[in-house]
Amino acid sequence: MHEEINEWSGDVLQRKRYADFLTQYLVAKKGPFVININAPWGSGKTFFIEHWCEDLKKEHPCVLFNAWENDFSNDPLLSVISCIEKDLSPLLSVTDKNDKKINSGLSKAGKYLKSIAPILARAAVSKAIGKDGLEELQQLNEKDEKAATEIVEKVTEQLIRNNKAVEKAIENFEESLKDLIEKLTCNRSDLKKPLFIFIDELDRCRPLYAIELLERIKHLFGVPGIVFVIATDTEQLKHSVNAIYGSGFDSNTYLRRFFDQSYTLPLPNYIEYAKLLFQELDSDLVDRFVQIGISASGDEKNLWIGNGGDNSGYSKRNDYTLTTEQNNRAELVLLFSLFSAFFKLDLRTQKQCYEKILAITSSVPFGEKLHFAYLIFLVMLETKDPVVFKEYFSFGKDQGHEKKELIKTKFSSFHNIRCKKSQGCLQRG
Repeated sequence: MHEEINEWSGDVLQRKRYADFLTQYLVAKKGPFVININAPWGSGKTFFIEHWCEDLKKEHPCVLFNAWENDFSNDPLLSVISCIEKDLSPLLSVTDKNDKKINSGLSKAGKYLKSIAPILARAAVSKAIGKDGLEELQQLNEKDEKAATEIVEKVTEQLIRNNKAVEKAIENFEESLKDLIEKLTCNRSDLKKPLFIFIDELDRCRPLYAIELLERIKHLFGVPGIVFVIATDTEQLKHSVNAIYGSGFDSNTYLRRFFDQSYTLPLPNYIEYAKLLFQELDSDLVDRFVQIGISASGDEKNLWIGNGGDNSGYSKRNDYTLTTEQNNRAELVLLFSLFSAFFKLDLRTQKQCYEKILAITSSVPFGEKLHFAYLIFLVMLETKDPVVFKEYFSFGKDQGHEKKELIKTKFSSFHNIRCKKSQGCLQRG
């Protein structure tokens, strides 16, 4: 007997079960761990991450960092530290909040790391010999070998001092993290290890910001008792890596350096995703659509238009036909999902088509109505293949057969779209 899962409110994709599975897997990990949650843009990653985080807060300290909202920052490390302090400070006792080591350790270490971690040669030279010395260095010729040697020695000394300072700052930073985790989990009976830090929408950030954030997490947060959950459209993140390191760079191998494990969320089917898109559609917009009344597959054959237009065929149930009873939003969901399946649209394109339909509907004068099925067809046709869309409108009003043959020739699908003849709807796809 399967254990009943208390689903999240609005979880039309039924993803809580995946969160429960991942929680059991990650809690069992003893050391620091970084997992990548991969799913295409627009597939509900943020909903998944936010609700999973809320679930975990009942038993674990949690931090939720939206990378894209903090993309304006010059340094991602300070943004993450600020978010950690903001989300975890309310969980500390009054005594722990007054602990200077906990209260300021992360910020001080983070600011110091930011100032000295990028030890570039030019910066190091500037610190060692000053601006005037740097200008002189640029003017050196081969006869100034002795002077150049002295400058190099100064630079080397400065680099060594900086490297030691970096090591010390990292050590202090890690100690501050360990102390914070111990205070959160050992002084309270309701919270336990690990500390979960969720990073969302990293793939939407500027390429350099995204890469720097991954680097900081990898090199500075390797502390037992911390689990990083990084949600990305990994294919898009690969493009960010290539934008920094070049198109020929092996971004796949590079990203594997940062993730101990990857988990790809199962993609929703067409109906599930349409439900996700339409779940918050304003009822006023729903009323602007002509409802065509979709019946279950297998109705009497005289209700349907046959292949030859003579009401023949379709007397038997078709297993590939998705159906619903007429009830406003459900009908919109079904039609949208059917046309998405017919045109084989990916999630991103479905989202774009939905937004376009909303824009068109919102611009319609009050009192006028749109034929929803035909609107979806035209929007998706234009999005999928603009050339065919233009060709479709090159036919006259009396060339319905030619239009149908054009679509049948260019596209194919297991999903049939059939409507009553009296409604003047498309008879197939």
